[in-house]
Amino acid sequence: MLGIGIFIAPPVVAAQVDRPTTFLLLWLVGGVSALCGALAVAELGAMLPRGGGDYPYLRRAYGPGLAFATGWLQLLAVFPGSLAAMAVGTATFQFPRLLGDGYLWPSALGLDPMTTWAALLIVMLTIINHLGLAVAGWVQIAVTLVPVTILLVGTGAVMVHHGTDGGALTAATGPTQLPSMSAAAAAYLPVYFAYSGWNAAIFVGSEIRHPARNVPRSLVGGTLAVTILYLILCVGFLAVFTMDALANTGEAGTAAAGRVFGPFGELMVTASILLGMLGSLNGTILTGSRIAQAMAHDGQCIHAAQRTSPRFGTPTVALWLQAAWSLLLIFTHSFEDLLKYAAAAMLITGTLTVLAVVKLRRTLPDIERPYRTWGYPFTPALYAISSVVVLLVLLVERDPSVFLGAAWFALAWGFHRVVLRPRADLARTGTPIGAESPTIDKRSAATL
Repeated sequence: MLGIGIFIAPPVVAAQVDRPTTFLLLWLVGGVSALCGALAVAELGAMLPRGGGDYPYLRRAYGPGLAFATGWLQLLAVFPGSLAAMAVGTATFQFPRLLGDGYLWPSALGLDPMTTWAALLIVMLTIINHLGLAVAGWVQIAVTLVPVTILLVGTGAVMVHHGTDGGALTAATGPTQLPSMSAAAAAYLPVYFAYSGWNAAIFVGSEIRHPARNVPRSLVGGTLAVTILYLILCVGFLAVFTMDALANTGEAGTAAAGRVFGPFGELMVTASILLGMLGSLNGTILTGSRIAQAMAHDGQCIHAAQRTSPRFGTPTVALWLQAAWSLLLIFTHSFEDLLKYAAAAMLITGTLTVLAVVKLRRTLPDIERPYRTWGYPFTPALYAISSVVVLLVLLVERDPSVFLGAAWFALAWGFHRVVLRPRADLARTGTPIGAESPTIDKRSAATL
């Protein structure tokens, strides 16, 4: 979960709202929503530990058509879009500060430095995931614990020593004014992106030891921890910047470090954020590839995507297909477009997955559930309502990112209904409905 979102989203949110209390409220709502989603999805992961993320549960809950459409929306938008957005954001904000003039070396080859570094990040981390889950897991631990520790210590120092230095927390006066619905929805989209990853554990559920215990722990515990961390970081940003200044920082983490700690502190925090970005990219690559693998197993994706390396046991074809699509997005879309593209698709898929808990409670009431959703049915309902409201507002505002996500979903669902389902029916029965048979005359066949 800890990724570029917490550092590039605060300026976007600050540009939409003018009060620090409203700013913090949006981050709190995003965290509570993600926690509600994690509480619900934990039941699915403990009940039926599978690889492939949302897809197996959506297939159980809604049938193959909706699962196919959701799976392809994730394959085309959610994971590649997230990877592309995070890689481009990292290459844009972190690499220039760390590498200096060395950042520009691709330009000597006639290449754009930002997109080249972003592409190299995805290729490098895909190679690591190719080498096995254990290697990727240890990399994930290393690049997460170090930056989290440094960021918490740094944010604490900011709030203790610089909390009265003209930041938004001390400059705010007057009553809180709620933003318009369109402004709140536009601000919530990057917040939602920053919290994305709260459901990541279910994507490797079949590869986790003691999933009935560890999947709920990782989902709920991880989401709660990141929510607390994000709120602390946001308070730290407001202790340093006014709302107008925060809206124009571009990337809040290194900007705050430079103002408070000077060049050396900025360099340290930049390195910590880069590690966090690598962890987020690595986790997304690890989890996203399992969707194509699971869908290929059911004949819903190209057959080769289910192939695993005989040496490393990883879905190598799925990993590199995901990398290829992510690279295409990097070279054809801007950072802002990638962010909105991925976040809007996440709202659609996340809502369907959380509501699958409600559906399966009704259709599979007798199956063993080692963990049951806390606060059911209010927690899944709260998540679904918050997501649907944002989607509806964005649709009314004609936001292209929502229309693109909805279009991918509709096209995939239509393709399954028109092409794949008749083929499946034919394969199952051996004879098309209405075909002639020695025991059925033509009129009877037409009626059938």
